[in-house]
Amino acid sequence: MRTFLTAIVIGILSCSYLTICGQEEQEASKILLRGIGGKDKWDSTNYILFTANGNETKYFQNGRKFLINMKSGQARFEGKSDDGSNVVSLFNFKTGKPSKFFINGNEIKQMDSEINELFTKINEQFKKDITFLFLPALIEQPETKTGKVSSKIFNAEKLQSLPFQLKGGLSGEVLFNSETGWIKQFVDKEGQIYLVNGYKDIGGGLFLPTTFRNLKNDKRSLLFSTVAAFTEMEESRFSTL
Repeated sequence: MRTFLTAIVIGILSCSYLTICGQEEQEASKILLRGIGGKDKWDSTNYILFTANGNETKYFQNGRKFLINMKSGQARFEGKSDDGSNVVSLFNFKTGKPSKFFINGNEIKQMDSEINELFTKINEQFKKDITFLFLPALIEQPETKTGKVSSKIFNAEKLQSLPFQLKGGLSGEVLFNSETGWIKQFVDKEGQIYLVNGYKDIGGGLFLPTTFRNLKNDKRSLLFSTVAAFTEMEESRFSTL
């Protein structure tokens, strides 16, 4: 009987502990979302324009630009390939399908294997870039797995640490200020350490981090020199050159 009662008590305590831990993880994710302005501001954002430099890009020169429709998934890429060609790609980031492709101002009518490969590289770069830029919001998504919250000291500041695993993507740990909700450091699963800074109001009270400095490999550092949110945008930006 005593063994049975002990097992019940342990079970109750375990359930309580898991519930508390689960609540802490959910609260941590909500704090990160509040840090960028809150769920309502994030959900009501229609268009985001950003220019990215770095992030160990292999196929494009720095200064690549993306304009995206957050609701429909329509996207526009502008950049230069390694050989200096001006590339514009119109695609849908939700479906992963291209719609139009331009090289040096000329529309490519036939998407041959070479062009498809180039688009694949653009799509991959886009996913890498937004994973960093949208990281606070992505961690809060229901499909993201999070671990136990703990406290750590970083640069003489007490921060909260939250392990996470994005759906089919980035994983690691973020250290953030529990009062502001701003991420101060990100460590990925490979042990790459990024100092996170440059939170900016990109429009309408939506704040996003714009600087990710890699302490081990500067080629992996990422800077968003321009980030802006818009409520309206010319639809022709997603259909014509």
